[in-house]
Amino acid sequence: MAFSSALSLTDRINEIMERLSEEKQLSFLDLLGDRRDRKRIVYTFLAILELMKLRVVRAFQTDSFGAIRLFLAVKEE
Repeated sequence: MAFSSALSLTDRINEIMERLSEEKQLSFLDLLGDRRDRKRIVYTFLAILELMKLRVVRAFQTDSFGAIRLFLAVKEE
């Protein structure tokens, strides 16, 4: 199945924020879903780094090579 290659960092940031506002916490693998091509993995990782830099999300990893869990940095009221 072919997917559009029109993926942008802004799109990934918006998708991550939308999902986190609905689900409250996600793993890195949750964000990738079934589409785990190199470009999607890199853009997802870069989007997470940008969101962390902006202090919008927090990421936790309890073990080396363990799941990376993401949370909104500020609780919604």
